[in-house]
Amino acid sequence: MSAIQELVKDINNLKPIPAVIRQILEVVDSPGSSMAEVANIIQYDPAVTASVLRTCNSAYFGLKHPAESIKDAVTLLGMDQVVQIVLMKSGIKLLSGKQEGYGLHEGAMWKYSVSSALISKQIAKSLSLKNNHTIFTAALLKDLGKTVLDRFVLDSFEKISTLVVHEGLSFREAEKKSLVWIMPNWAP
Repeated sequence: MSAIQELVKDINNLKPIPAVIRQILEVVDSPGSSMAEVANIIQYDPAVTASVLRTCNSAYFGLKHPAESIKDAVTLLGMDQVVQIVLMKSGIKLLSGKQEGYGLHEGAMWKYSVSSALISKQIAKSLSLKNNHTIFTAALLKDLGKTVLDRFVLDSFEKISTLVVHEGLSFREAEKKSLVWIMPNWAP
């Protein structure tokens, strides 16, 4: 099997984004959406429901009376917080492993992705941009390809580091230059 065939196979093995995320993003992005619609979607996913309730009832929010239903929790947290929790709950499954090819320990890619998403959200808010949820999602998932490329980079990491340090290339440029053997027509 060629390297490109292996790469495509790895891409096909990525877990799809859970339906609950897709449904919530559709509701949130449509004008006039309500918190009740979001709660109705979440209530059928036990893991997401538990995560939203746990977050809502955490010491961070310091509620006098804990939320007892997903509808209460969604109303108390608000749309932005709920979308953020749902995306992070689902994204952790995709990004929490080791990326040995990139020299990242278990969970490092996840932490980086969450940081990027939170920073992007703050920038979008400060610039009064629309679609904060889309910006948050894009930043959270922007490095998903690294989970696929990881094993190919493993053999090239030293070469990439050398290109960055000694030739002054950005990591992305060095990565492209080092991985050109996978896709010969992919010019750096």
